[in-house]
Amino acid sequence: MLHTSSSNDITAGDSTKASSPNDEVNESPPKYSWYHGVFFNATIVGIAAFAAPGLWNAMNSVGAGGQQTPYLVMAGNAILFAVMTLTCLTASMMANRVGLRNSLVFGTVGFVIYSAALYTNNRYGTEWFIYFGSAICGLSSGIFWGTEGAIMLTYPEPEKRGRYLAYWLSYRNSGSILGGIINLAFNYQGKSTGKLDWRTYIVFVALQCLGPLCSLLLTPPEKVIRRNGSRIQLAERIPDLEELKALMRVLLRKDFLLVMPYFLYITWTIPYITTYLSLYFSVRSRALASLVSAVAQVVTTLLFGAFLDWTRLSLNKRARYGYVAMMALIGGCWVWGAIVQNEYTRHKPALDWVDSGFGKGWALYIFWQINFSLTYNFGFWLLSFLARDSKEIIRYVSVARAVESAGQCISSGISSTSVPLISALGVCFALWGIAVIAAYFVVRQVGITHIGPEKEAPNADESNERSEKS
Repeated sequence: MLHTSSSNDITAGDSTKASSPNDEVNESPPKYSWYHGVFFNATIVGIAAFAAPGLWNAMNSVGAGGQQTPYLVMAGNAILFAVMTLTCLTASMMANRVGLRNSLVFGTVGFVIYSAALYTNNRYGTEWFIYFGSAICGLSSGIFWGTEGAIMLTYPEPEKRGRYLAYWLSYRNSGSILGGIINLAFNYQGKSTGKLDWRTYIVFVALQCLGPLCSLLLTPPEKVIRRNGSRIQLAERIPDLEELKALMRVLLRKDFLLVMPYFLYITWTIPYITTYLSLYFSVRSRALASLVSAVAQVVTTLLFGAFLDWTRLSLNKRARYGYVAMMALIGGCWVWGAIVQNEYTRHKPALDWVDSGFGKGWALYIFWQINFSLTYNFGFWLLSFLARDSKEIIRYVSVARAVESAGQCISSGISSTSVPLISALGVCFALWGIAVIAAYFVVRQVGITHIGPEKEAPNADESNERSEKS
């Protein structure tokens, strides 16, 4: 508490030594250490993403978890994402209570159980484990999805965020690359439609055990030191009820309501495109697709992330140009898809890579996977600018993940039935049309009104643009 000093408090000789309570304490800047740095921790999150959702994606990218028909796995995935919708909303409360590292460890466990369930179903025909494993995976992965996103939006410097997001996602896609190699190695002789070799799943289960072990190495945010010497803006821990109220305020905010269709769209398409692959292509063609799509996702995501951090353009122009180009590509692919799907609905092919007409429909699947990766990367880059302070970042990630999970839950439920795939494609196309318009109203304000909790330093072009608009 401030008070007035008298001559008895401070003598003339001591006046030079006395300091006011308002004086700043001169502290030396924190020393950078690689294991407390952003790159090391981004690598830890990347390896966890490689082992958990990366390998999960590899199994699902061959179509319905590699099973002969998609219906049982899609029913299990509907349960997974229904549970995940709820756990995503609690991710911020979990992190608030136990910290990011413990949340990350817990979040990786369910993926191992899910893979074990696919193995028992593939080899022994066990069905109940699919439902149980899906529920457990939904319980833990909702925490994982919210936690990994919060780490990758808060740990890096704002001006490097796009590249670090791409770096993180490249690990996840690398899981799909390795998974694709494993899939192809065990299934290269599968010239007809069917299920994967059961030995494939043993390798996946073993590799996914790396996720919880690696997550233990994450540095808590209060100890992270960036390369420039700055630290993370720490969020104050608050009671769970207050955290829940804050989460609901974010969910009902106008800017989030506008981008909600976008996040609903991102994962809505996955059940449709994996069902498409499993029904129309041979086992080895599906294994090859999981490998090629993962490589394509890594390359395109890294290029897109570099563009989003390209400071020769203003932040606002990067957001608008990147969004328009990405959505134009996606729209073109849905037109292409409508033509191919209409043909496949009539003829019901079972295509192998030696068959005539194979490339047209197979390449379409690769582009669909690229589109998913780009929308995913851009969506979380966009969220980093919507948050008004550091406490809101994990809340935005949590509600965005919950919306994604709800969309994939509904879409998986649809794909678990015999609904014509041309109808499923029509729903995806329509949802894209809604998302592209609604989200643009938010995208056009990035760098103007949406600048994030740690504002990126503007260049001259951006400063002039902001002055003109004001």
